[in-house]
This record gives sequence, C-alpha cells and structure tokens, in this order.
Amino acid sequence: MTSVDREARNTHSPERRLRRAFLIVLLLSLGCLYLHSLGQERNCRVAVSLIDANTKKPLSGVIRCTLQATGEVIPIPGLLNRGQGVGVVDRLQGRTTPEKIPIRDWYVLPGSAEIDLPRQPVKLEAFSGLETERTEVSIDLSAKTRDSQALALRSFSQTQQRAWFAGNTHLHLYGLTRPEADRYLAEVPQADRLDVLFTSHLLRPSEDASYVSNQYPIGDLKGLGGTRVLMNNGEEHRNNFKAYGPGYGHVMFLNIKQLVQPVSIGPGITGKGTDGVPLQQGIDEAHRQGGTTIWCHNGAGTERVPNFVSGKVDAQNIFDGNAQERYEDTFYHYLNAGLRVPFSTGTDWFLYDLSRVYARVRGSLGIQSWLDALEAGRTFITNGPLLDLKVGGKDIGEIVRLGAAGDVAVEGRATGRVDFETLELVQNGKIVSAVRTEPSRNHYVASIRQKVRIESSAWLALRISSGKSNEYGRRLFAHTSAVYLEVGRKGLRMPQEVDFLVKETEQARDLVAAKAVFASSEERQRVLAVYENALNLLRKSPKAALDR
Repeated sequence: MTSVDREARNTHSPERRLRRAFLIVLLLSLGCLYLHSLGQERNCRVAVSLIDANTKKPLSGVIRCTLQATGEVIPIPGLLNRGQGVGVVDRLQGRTTPEKIPIRDWYVLPGSAEIDLPRQPVKLEAFSGLETERTEVSIDLSAKTRDSQALALRSFSQTQQRAWFAGNTHLHLYGLTRPEADRYLAEVPQADRLDVLFTSHLLRPSEDASYVSNQYPIGDLKGLGGTRVLMNNGEEHRNNFKAYGPGYGHVMFLNIKQLVQPVSIGPGITGKGTDGVPLQQGIDEAHRQGGTTIWCHNGAGTERVPNFVSGKVDAQNIFDGNAQERYEDTFYHYLNAGLRVPFSTGTDWFLYDLSRVYARVRGSLGIQSWLDALEAGRTFITNGPLLDLKVGGKDIGEIVRLGAAGDVAVEGRATGRVDFETLELVQNGKIVSAVRTEPSRNHYVASIRQKVRIESSAWLALRISSGKSNEYGRRLFAHTSAVYLEVGRKGLRMPQEVDFLVKETEQARDLVAAKAVFASSEERQRVLAVYENALNLLRKSPKAALDR
C-alpha cells in the first residue's frame, strides 16, 4: 500500500468522519447562539396583557404593533394572526386575495403573553370585540431588553347585562390541521367576544378532506381550550346545478342531533346522482330533530321564497360571505308581504369579519335559548355599531297592536367604536328619520326619539348608512329585525309585494324545470311541487301563507 493510499484511507476512516461531523455541529451551534444573541440585542421581551378598565379582570382581544417612525406593522411571532384563513373562498374559486388586507395586521392576544418587539419606539393598539374602545400606548423600547404593558380596555356598551348575546350562525374552517383548528376556535371567537358560535358540516367530495370543521362531531362542542364561547356543530344542506352557480340554495341546520342525509344534493356538487330531492325534505327532517333552519346568502337559491312562504325557515342570513348583498333584495319584500323573517348573519369561511347577530335571550344563556330568541326575531345584525330600538314600549321582534291609526313613540340608539355616520329609522323599507353620529370619548353615538304616525299596519326597524369600514377593512353594516305594528288586528300585506314574490317563485320554478337533472318524471314532479304549493299559498290563501 502506497503512502497515498494510506492517506486516503485515513481521510475516509470512520473516526475522521465522526470528528468532522462533530466539528460541523459545534460550529453550527456556536453560529446559532451568536445569531440568537444578536436577536436578543435587537429585540425587547415584552409581557403584554389586556384588562377591563373597570373591573381590572383579564380580557381576550386583538393587538397591533407599529413602528412609530414609519407606521410599519410589526409581525408578532407566537401569536395567532387574526387574518388566518382569510381569502380561502377566493382560492377555492380561482381568485386572488390581496396580500395587504387590514385584518392581517392584527394578532390574537388571549389575555396575556410575552412577545418579542424591536428595540425601537413602537405603538401598541388593542380592542376586544365590538363593545370596547380602541386603546393605544406608545413606548420607547430602545434601551430595554424587557418591559411590561397592561392595556386597559374601556367598554361603552353593556349588552350582556341586558341579555343581548352575540352569535355567528355560519362558519367553516378549511386547510388547517385539527390542532390548528382547535386553537383557532379556542382563541379567535373569544377575542371577538362572541357568546355563541355555530360551525357546520358540508360536503363537496373533491375537497372534503380539507374541510377540517367536518371533523367535529354533530352537536355541542366542548373543551376547546376552556373557552367561554358556546359552540355547536350543525350542517349546511345545499344544492347547486354547477359548482358555484345557481341551484336550490343553501340552508343551515343548527342544533341537530345527527346529519341530515344527503348533506349535499345533486351532481353539481357531488358529481353523481340527480337534483331529485328538494331542500324542503331536509328542512323538515331538521325540524323533526328539533333543529333551527337558517337560509344562507340572502337572495341566493330558487327554493328560498317557497320555504319562507311555507313557514319552513326560521331566519335568514345576510352578508355571510358576500358584502355586496342588500336588504332590499329579500327582507323588505318579505316584511312588506306580511312575512316575519328575523335577521341573522355569519361569516361562512373563517371569521373574516367582526360580524355577528345579537339575540336577546330570556332566561339563562344556552344554545337552545339563544336559538329561541333568534327564531322570535329578537335580533340585530352588525359588524360594528350596537343597536337598540323600542316602539310603543315594545322591543325588537314584538308586536304593537293599535285599535286605530295613531302615533307611536320610537326610541332608537346606536353606539360604535368606529364612526358609522348615520342612523336611520325605516318604515316598510323607507327612511322616515335619519340622524348623524356624535363623538363620545373614543366612540360614537346616535339617537332617535320621536313620534311616528301609523295610518295602517306596518313594520319599523333601525339601520345604519355608512361608507366607513371597521378595523378589518370591512364596510360597516347594522340592522335590527322588525317591530311589527298591527292596526285593528290586521297584519301588513302589500298586494304588490305578494305579486313580486309570486313572480320570483314562477321564475325559480322555470329555472329548475330547465336546469335541474331528474332521473324520472316522479322526481321532477316532486321538486316542482314545492314551487306550485308556494304559488297556491300566495295566490289563493294569503292569510295562511303570511300570518306567521
């Protein structure tokens, strides 16, 4: 063996390789320690907490950190980004979500945490739900390695003390692991100060594996990080002729005991079968289980009017996934035709907004008592201002009975952290009074107190009109459910609005006849009978259809 061979053998010997590996690991470890020390020098460890300004009790909420010099938003490692999952629907439907959206500037702070912030002058901002003012504090961390900040949040509304409890009736989670979904449900709803939250099982076979909220059992959900939010998992029952196109529509089943089958109907969603089962069949089964049914997406779906006219649906969502919807498209037609339809809302994919429906509960708060309040119409919806309305001494959802035409006293009020600009009183969908907001400390208020002349049966409600957006970049909305006024024990029924619902139902029937896939004449007849029955109620028996 030559000296060259011996050298090569020594070079590749196990001992030499082991020493070389050890040296590499040592150098990498020293490098990491050096970089960590540099990071420690650049950062300040801050213990930050949120507390109620009055009670001094800890609160969950959201915070944002910016550099004072530039206004640049600072990411906060370790805290859950409030914008997690936002844009999932865009991705599913092939659209692009802008990278820079306001909700991604905020991070969930579940009471308290230690966070690393740059050793520079920074500003911390925080709020909790819709009922506190936004607090901010400027601190100079330039010469500090550790600091402590307790941000006191002042509440300007006492909704719970008046038995108003906030809920979201439509939520799915997508593309998360189960532990990530558990954390999301444990932290985000509580930071938003929701009291009740409904997730829902849905079925689209091509993507079902990514719907992590399908992994939760049907019924009440407990044990998610000790959260105080009541949670229930239900079902979204639906039909589309194409993946995201028209169809019978989507309806939520809440507080059911088991899945109503089929969860999704027709080849447009499932890729197999027919459109031969109307949503009404599933709605009836959900009610047999003691569940509550809520129509999704405002005006979407051909079976919408037939089910409301038949008294099959308990409430209607608006803005659950589409901020461009209008009250005039559905609610005002229903109410003017004599139907009593409670307002509700949710967020569909992730909690992308602060939107919620407040329901006034009688007795102790529970899933069923909250749904009872929703079905009774003791509700208002909002993603900002908080509303209150009394008409003739009656609350939202109640009936004021007048023996003859006359004046009724109206008291309306709105309070909000963000300037919502205008509070409006509407009668039968028309504005009868409007007032501008006024600042009050770090929030805004508007009040209406007046007499309204009632010549014939009507409904009254409060809403806001605003071009402003909340902290998450979503345009503000707020609307109460109606207070109903009956003159001479006769309910409101505008013939032109009944005619409008008749035409909508006829057009829906014709679309179904042209687009739906049926395996037999019996299937076709069964589905079209839903529309014919609604037309008969509207044309021949308006009292039976409209006196709900």
